[in-house]
Amino acid sequence: MKPTFLKYDKPLLTAMIQCPTPEECIKKIKASLNEGAEAFGIQLCRLKREFRTKEILSEIFAACEGKPIYITSYRHSESEGLSDDECVELLLLGLDAGATLCDVIGDLYDRQDTYYELAEDREAIKKQKALIDEIHRRGGEVLISSHTLKSLSVEENIKVAKEHIERGADIIKIVNKAQSKDEIPVYLKAIQEICKMTDKKLLLLVSGEGELVRYIGPNFGVCMYLCVQSHGPHDTAAQPLLSKLKAIRDNIQF
Repeated sequence: MKPTFLKYDKPLLTAMIQCPTPEECIKKIKASLNEGAEAFGIQLCRLKREFRTKEILSEIFAACEGKPIYITSYRHSESEGLSDDECVELLLLGLDAGATLCDVIGDLYDRQDTYYELAEDREAIKKQKALIDEIHRRGGEVLISSHTLKSLSVEENIKVAKEHIERGADIIKIVNKAQSKDEIPVYLKAIQEICKMTDKKLLLLVSGEGELVRYIGPNFGVCMYLCVQSHGPHDTAAQPLLSKLKAIRDNIQF
């Protein structure tokens, strides 16, 4: 049995790793472990293509010392120009190399500019469901992600969540982008309403003027913190430092 993202005592401190080489990945993983990381999010799309072998991925994952591993295989960075099928091949390779949680992008197989980053084509949705079934068959867990990067209402966030559930997600991931701090209560309400609606795990994140939700979202039902050990050239600036989040998380009663 692989380490799971679905059972925990407190929301997981998940350190994101975005590095181009195995050596850099391992160095950052070890530094994150030293600061209390409880899980890892390794963005395979950042890894140079010559390092994308099962042996090398297994070596990187071994550095995580048995912590649960979340992987992405997005279309950008070192994967720019790859087909969706090629991105999926990398995702499944990472699963076979030891990762647990696979990020299936919401518009996989349907690259039109959809409003919610959700496939609308029926055949694309059918292929997504088949992939999700295959990930589960191989012992993995599935996160479906919609990086809407928009200011969505409570009702719109619920709509996206329902689509993720219908397609077979274990974890719902929605990324909003706030234009004003006044929007923060909307996202906290969306978290609460989605958590009332389903027993699926939720990872609702906000960028822009709503980054505070990344610190306090788990108090309202978000399943993990996405954080970084340090901010380098490839890291996501909106993701808070692990050291800051650990201090917050460890001093809150859940």
